[in-house]
Amino acid sequence: MTSLLYGILFGSQKQTQNWARKCPGQISRDTGYVEGRLMVPRGVYLSPRLPCCGFMAVPTSPAALAALVPLLRVAELAAEQNLSINIFTLEYSLAPEAKFPTQLNEATAAYKYLIEEEKIDPNSVFVLGESAGGHLALSLAYNLLQQGLPRPGKVGLLYPWANLENSGTSFETNKYKDCLDKGDLGRCVDWLVGGDGRSKFADFMNFASSPPRKGLRWSQVLPSTWVIIGGNDVLVSDVCKFVDEARKDGVSLEFHIEPRMPHGWLGWYDALAEKQFLQLSPADDASSVMLGSELIAKVVCDHGYVYSGREL
Repeated sequence: MTSLLYGILFGSQKQTQNWARKCPGQISRDTGYVEGRLMVPRGVYLSPRLPCCGFMAVPTSPAALAALVPLLRVAELAAEQNLSINIFTLEYSLAPEAKFPTQLNEATAAYKYLIEEEKIDPNSVFVLGESAGGHLALSLAYNLLQQGLPRPGKVGLLYPWANLENSGTSFETNKYKDCLDKGDLGRCVDWLVGGDGRSKFADFMNFASSPPRKGLRWSQVLPSTWVIIGGNDVLVSDVCKFVDEARKDGVSLEFHIEPRMPHGWLGWYDALAEKQFLQLSPADDASSVMLGSELIAKVVCDHGYVYSGREL
């Protein structure tokens, strides 16, 4: 299964210079810094440039390169709204080599690093998870409560894999409309949790049916939450159930279903548009070029979600 980006975004309101696009991979000094250190995906390292040019981000893996451009676009759009954000990404270990809860332990350690080592206010942390990363984001929120750690200020879920039992009705109704396959996803779960993992980690298997553990409420687990999914996604029925349960438990939750959209459509938009975006000069209008990044930036900046309606 493809490695999907799982990011932890955090920011604070302050004036910032609007960084200009220069050449592919180049990063301005005022983008994504925490106490003098730029946080970029694992697999990317920084080499010093002349002061006027900032730093050059050098990708050492295809996954790191794929993650870099959309995240920099998010930072650019936030800067246009006078919001300085720092982006911390976790390239978590993958199954079948790494079994659950390795990924959860890595995410929890990353979160603790932010609040304990970097002294980031938990209320300014925005945890963002996409697809399998959406399940990890929900698992992290639950695990933070179990460990007595403060929850983040906001959670964002892009087409989250909320139910690892894959029992939703849309697996049948959207069977020929989506890129995901129930059988393939089932094998991924087997690789992730192992032979007895479905019962051993029952609290983390199905977030669509009810809160993770009897006696808990979603309002104890989740802060303000934002969720989006496509209407043709095989996961949509499970996500709808999760949203209903969370709202019933008092979670402030914004939810969007995009008609006719399959799983991961926003990432496809950005992947197809990256070359066009990187060829633009700082003077060119880059609006509506990378729709996925624009959406994330709007949510981070609390400007709401407006979909352009572009078809694949």
